[in-house]
Amino acid sequence: MTARTTLAVITVSLVSLTSCATTIIDTAPTTTAVAPTTTIPSGTPDELFAQMQQTIALLSKALSESNKGVARLRLAEIESIWSTLKPQVAERGDQLVQDMQRIVDLAISSIERNRPADADKSLRFLTLVIETL
Repeated sequence: MTARTTLAVITVSLVSLTSCATTIIDTAPTTTAVAPTTTIPSGTPDELFAQMQQTIALLSKALSESNKGVARLRLAEIESIWSTLKPQVAERGDQLVQDMQRIVDLAISSIERNRPADADKSLRFLTLVIETL
């Protein structure tokens, strides 16, 4: 191979590889910050499970609408419900606590990593947990 041929192959390779780069254009509307509320959820475990299910559904909706402010508010509500529900769930066994923690972790990752699918998974898994109770 001659030097010209080698140079031509390298040039074509570099041009081909750089054309595969991912370009992300964020056109999501910006939102204003929403002041969090400090209500402490209360109720029976069934009521708290239902409240968590509804809140995760609202989180999923907020993420699909690219509304980060509302999504963060919903996540704070989910974490608050979980902190109230956790001692009540602990009475039913460690496995249920671990399953519920995974559900909450999915909700958290949906915000932190901007993954609406994680919020949807969280809702589906919570529905399965509720059905088994």
